[in-house]
Amino acid sequence: MDQKICSTIKIKNGYKYSSPITIVELSDATNAPRGYVCYPRDNNAQSLIDYWKDCDVVRDLYFATATFAFESKPYFPNNSNHYILVKYDGLDKIVQGISKYQSPNSSLFLFSNETELFEKYHEKVSYLSIYYTRYDQDNQEVRDIAGILARRDMVVSANLGNLKFIINKKLPFIFPHSDNIIILEVEGKKSHQSDQNYCEKTRKDVARKGIPLINLVSFSILEKLR
Repeated sequence: MDQKICSTIKIKNGYKYSSPITIVELSDATNAPRGYVCYPRDNNAQSLIDYWKDCDVVRDLYFATATFAFESKPYFPNNSNHYILVKYDGLDKIVQGISKYQSPNSSLFLFSNETELFEKYHEKVSYLSIYYTRYDQDNQEVRDIAGILARRDMVVSANLGNLKFIINKKLPFIFPHSDNIIILEVEGKKSHQSDQNYCEKTRKDVARKGIPLINLVSFSILEKLR
């Protein structure tokens, strides 16, 4: 299977540089330490779920419903309403399962963490909200974002990261801000709609600091599979 992964990230001496869009072999990009793989819930998903349940690099495994921002949909080919979310600590074994069980027409993507802003003690994650910024943020802006997010009681972790796609064919559109991703985990108390409203208020709080966060996709967690 000729799998590819698209990336726009390059890290050098702790600083982030934008690089031209490149297509590299999946095996060349398996060193991301932590993040989420997002696999559409298709007929082959159960085989992958069984594989990931026994995989020692899987921290959490969820079944979730996805909401894509209208502007972001063209960048996610064959996007689905339901996904399996795999929170991993090391991508190589995750990829082994994908290579074995992935459906030919499925389109996977992953959010890999580059910088952890904070993580609080929490018992569960009920909502995952993904944003992007159009420009790289300097250290002061990152500190401002982290400070605002950390004060939000239900936001239990925040990470700066990047977006990659695991695909079997060339993407029709390349997402231009894939190295400016912000990943929030939320421990909700009520409904998924209230979680969504809470994240929107959080986004507006950050925007008041002059740092616009733009919705990319969110996941309401329906069930923890592991």
